[in-house]
Order: sequence, then C-alpha cells, then structure tokens
Amino acid sequence: MLIVVSHQKGGVGKSTIAWNLATILQENFNVELVDLDIQKTLTYANEIRKQQPKLKPLSIKHFDTPEDFKKYINGDSDDRISIVDVGGFDSSMNRLAIVVSDLIITPVSDKSFELLGIKTFEKILIQLDELVEHDIKVKVLLNNLNPQKSKLDSLKEFINKSPQFELLESILRHRVDYDKSAGEGKNVIEYNSKSKATIEINNLCNEIIDILKIH
Repeated sequence: MLIVVSHQKGGVGKSTIAWNLATILQENFNVELVDLDIQKTLTYANEIRKQQPKLKPLSIKHFDTPEDFKKYINGDSDDRISIVDVGGFDSSMNRLAIVVSDLIITPVSDKSFELLGIKTFEKILIQLDELVEHDIKVKVLLNNLNPQKSKLDSLKEFINKSPQFELLESILRHRVDYDKSAGEGKNVIEYNSKSKATIEINNLCNEIIDILKIH
C-alpha cells in the first residue's frame, strides 16, 4: 500500500508530514519510508533517531532509477505501508509514485502564492490522467496554517471545483513543535504528547486509517 506525499512545489511541508506519518503509523503497522527527495532530509533525521535507544528508527528505502522503484512497487502488498516523500520538483520517478499510489496527500498553506502552485500541480495531474486513462484523485491537506488566520475562501473554492482535488478534514497549523521534534529525531507526539500539534497529527493519522480502511 502506497501513501504518496506529493507536490511539484518545494517548501510546502511534504517531508515533515511524511516523517510524522511514518514514525507514528509504524507503532501499529509495518511501515517503510521511501525517500525520493534529493535533499534526503528524512534520511538524515533518521540517523539522529537511531542515536536514541528508546526510539524505533524508520526503515528507509532509496532508489536511483525509475526501474528500481518499479521493482519495489511490484512487491507492494496490503501488509506493508510505504510512505513516499517525493521531491519538490517534477520527475519521472515522482510521476510514477503518483500514478501507482493508493493515496496521494498534497499539502498547501495559506500563503499568497499557494493557489498558483496547486494550479500548476493540477495541470500535471491532468496529463497523468490522460496517460493512465483513469482519474487520479488527490487529498489536499491544509498545512502550516497561521493559527490566527481563518479565511481561505479562494483556495477552498478552487479545490472544491477541481475534479482532481478533494479537501481532507484534518488541518495542520503552524506549530514550532514540528521543527523542534524533527531536530531531535522525534515526531511531535514523542516530543510533546499533550501539544496542539499532537492533537492535529493524530486527527490526520486517524483520517488516513479510515480512508484506507486499515484498522
């Protein structure tokens, strides 16, 4: 089973989301993280995690070619959840991940240029729709939102009108715990189990479990 955290735009929080999902879900499921980001941010975070005996490190996979990635995909099963962190760019490997995924999560924030970014991503999805001859549906996650900002009317209107996108109920707001926890090789729950970030990421994990029916 493949969960792909994808957006052609960098700096939208893909790696942070993939890191937290993988380290949290591995407590109850067989999880592997596929790090397709050329910066290998999560691989380095996992090295920090390995230095802490009380924390379970992630199983992380890397692939140099689309052919190697295809072999991995062909071995996919319902007994394994592969969370794929794609880079902030458009490539054949990233497109392959999108096409074969069971769930695509695309984070968008409330920043001014987000609408332009997601419109560009929509064009890529339309191209892929034509290649695979089926509709690729993407779950949009409102991410890194300003806790004081509540109006996202134009962004929500675009998402609701697009056949490619569907809005997740869960929302992740800007919380300093995400940066601080990753710097220690932890997820936000391990860092502070009573924080607002913990409540929000737990809601997202539960929503994903419900969508994929993997209770």
